[in-house]
Amino acid sequence: MRLHFYVVLFIIILPILPSILLAEIHKEYVDSADNLQALLTEKVDSLEIYLQSGDYFLSSTDIIDSTCGNCEEPDQFVPATAGLQIAGAYVKISGPEDRSAVIHTNAGYGIFFNHCQRGLIENLSITDGVRDTSGFATDAAVVVKNSTITVRRNRIYENIGDSSIVVKNIVGIMGICGRENSDVTIADNEIVRNSWDGIALYRDARATIANNLIDGVDKASSKIAGGGRGVAIGVTWNGQATIEKNLVKRYWKGIGIFVDANVAARNNVIEDVLTWGIAYWDADKGRPVGVIEENIIYSTGACGITITRSQPGPNPGILVGNVVVQTAQNPKYDDPDYYCHQCALSIFSKPDNFEIRDNQFFNNREATEDLPDYDITETEFIESIDDIRRRLLITPLLQKSDFSKFLSEL
Repeated sequence: MRLHFYVVLFIIILPILPSILLAEIHKEYVDSADNLQALLTEKVDSLEIYLQSGDYFLSSTDIIDSTCGNCEEPDQFVPATAGLQIAGAYVKISGPEDRSAVIHTNAGYGIFFNHCQRGLIENLSITDGVRDTSGFATDAAVVVKNSTITVRRNRIYENIGDSSIVVKNIVGIMGICGRENSDVTIADNEIVRNSWDGIALYRDARATIANNLIDGVDKASSKIAGGGRGVAIGVTWNGQATIEKNLVKRYWKGIGIFVDANVAARNNVIEDVLTWGIAYWDADKGRPVGVIEENIIYSTGACGITITRSQPGPNPGILVGNVVVQTAQNPKYDDPDYYCHQCALSIFSKPDNFEIRDNQFFNNREATEDLPDYDITETEFIESIDDIRRRLLITPLLQKSDFSKFLSEL
């Protein structure tokens, strides 16, 4: 009888449940930076903010980050600055579809989600980050910690910082940084000309990263303050990520799977990078897992793919169905002490059960004759072009790649 009562009650409530939930959401239409920051000075229960077109110049606030995101010893306080600090049950910040609401963060942690149960930022332009003086600060246009956040359809661009501080610290300003106990969905963004990693995940962070353009533009190395320094997408410590259908280009390094990271990287195009395309690296202490399949690595200065894992273990990953073209092109990196053996596929060590098969190599360079040459002939490669297009260049974003143009000219 009691069960019947609850079933009837649920049937009565179900049609009006969305209205009840929507009624709890407070909506604000904002056209100034002062109003935007004022809305987020305290924790909020349910808030949707709609930004009008225009420029929003934030005033930064000094903060103390309670942990260090990318340190060997994370339990230490880190001084930093923040533009927006967001905490609460649900927060959405949305701009016009043309991304004409431009947030100038003027801070190291531009938009800082910390203890936000559910958040969303969409259709924004986010720029003008300032590099913090502490090299331990995980500066980024968007920093996510202890939160579940979706970041979609934004343009995150030209977060460079003061050149003297950037060069001194090595680290610059990232596009998006996932930190402790966070789950981040990162989709359909343009992450362009930022001075450190395009996207970085550290301890206890998880992410789905799909359909993003990550373009460093300047291909700046560690000694120059410009766009494209760092790793386009880096997952380290025990971070977890699914990385699919992204176009990565003009960066210092491509996609990195480091220490104890667990990553599935599929159908990405990594091209025109200064050094390596994909690195699977245990840092002499970890057991990374990498499912690396059906990616394109095209035009790199150092090796195409580098594999280093010394410790055995179940399911370390696979390297299957990738296409590697014109890699190891810069003689500057011929010494393997720089990054890797200077060839298409550089293997320092791997578990026996790390499977490598069905990869395709063409027109790659080897620094010395004793390095492996996996290349097929030009005739064989041309015969495979239609299959490559069908299997790998599967979205409009990937079809805009330099590699797609390269295929068209063969």
